[in-house]
Amino acid sequence: MTRYSVITLILIVASSAAGAAEKTLERTFTVSPGGSLVVDADSASVRVSGGKTNQVVVRMSARGSEDDLANMKLDAFQKGDAVTVTMRRPGSSGWFNWRSWNGGGHIEVMVPQRIGIDIRTAGGSVELTDAVGSATLHTSGGEIVAKNVTGNVEARTSGGGILADTIRGDVDAGTSGGDLRLLNVDGKITGETSGGSVRCSLVGINRGISATTSGGSIQLTLPRTTTANLEATTSGGGFSSELPVATTVSQDGHVKGSINGGGQSIDVRTSGGGISLRAAN
Repeated sequence: MTRYSVITLILIVASSAAGAAEKTLERTFTVSPGGSLVVDADSASVRVSGGKTNQVVVRMSARGSEDDLANMKLDAFQKGDAVTVTMRRPGSSGWFNWRSWNGGGHIEVMVPQRIGIDIRTAGGSVELTDAVGSATLHTSGGEIVAKNVTGNVEARTSGGGILADTIRGDVDAGTSGGDLRLLNVDGKITGETSGGSVRCSLVGINRGISATTSGGSIQLTLPRTTTANLEATTSGGGFSSELPVATTVSQDGHVKGSINGGGQSIDVRTSGGGISLRAAN
């Protein structure tokens, strides 16, 4: 049975002369721990935050011309303990049909801390905080921020940087247009960018690190007790390490060796900057 306690849908004409308007939707659902949230938007920034609650509270708003908003569909519904939130224009093919939309949208959701997250938007930033559960965060037009998440995080954007901070789980991040900051990660780290620098910091044991960029430097901060098999390649800078590296290869921007006797692989590659390994305080 669908369980929600609040439904509100409002269309406000903000300026009749300019034809600007706003459409909003608010809904509240009751769910059990371990449920899921799916957000699917043609063009919207999305913010999701976890709290000590058993409810999913959805607030959505879209701005644009009256004609655009008349065709814009805002919806949020529940099936079991799964909540789906959508902001779409009828007739759009997939979630990259942003060229035909001249307005802007915003989705804000408060969720129980234990919930799986899947967010996909074509036209805005994505932010996730204070959640427990796996998270998939995709946007084609903005930055991604994930903070204080217990669970694996996958982040993909074509148009901005990615910040993942205080993650207790694996992080897999990729962008075509910005810097990567994968900080205080207790898990496997994978990061790739075509247009910026990469900075990673590990807490806990090394479960594997891969960092690649075509347009910047790479800096890894590691516990002094980290064990690893290291391979570092740079075409545009030097290599330095505050941790002892027993090298087997060290020439022409290529360093290969082991740290503290060897362990899971650390593979770092850049075409546009230097590589540095720093020891955590």
